[in-house]
Amino acid sequence: MTTKPVLIKESILVDQNFSDLNQSIDTAGNLLLENGYIESEYITSMKEKVLEHPYTTYLPGAGVAIPHGMSDGFKFIKHTGISVLQIPDGVDWIDEKVYVVIAIAANSDEHMNVLASLSDALESEEDAKKLWKTNSVDELFSILSN
Repeated sequence: MTTKPVLIKESILVDQNFSDLNQSIDTAGNLLLENGYIESEYITSMKEKVLEHPYTTYLPGAGVAIPHGMSDGFKFIKHTGISVLQIPDGVDWIDEKVYVVIAIAANSDEHMNVLASLSDALESEEDAKKLWKTNSVDELFSILSN
């Protein structure tokens, strides 16, 4: 299997607007699909995770959702990757309003590494708010690539 960067600029959309979290999962999942990270069934797995384990799919207080699939959905992942949606007006996500959706496609081993990297990038509420406010793909890419 060839390696692929975890994040590419083509997997980032800014200034998005969604009526509900399922619409945002569809969009984030389709970015992963279109860029060769997953098979379409993984999007369904991400929605299942939100239904069955909702509190594992966002970072409380950070305004950031991290949808990812169930363990039985790992077989639909071709490469570890993330997609990013920036939503200036936010979207309701369970008990929170989120402004950034970072969809994760990674198997169980890689999943923890991706989450650790994201938590470093979002170390403070101030860091998270930078993601909320920028309308620059390049800036989002830079923040999340470091």
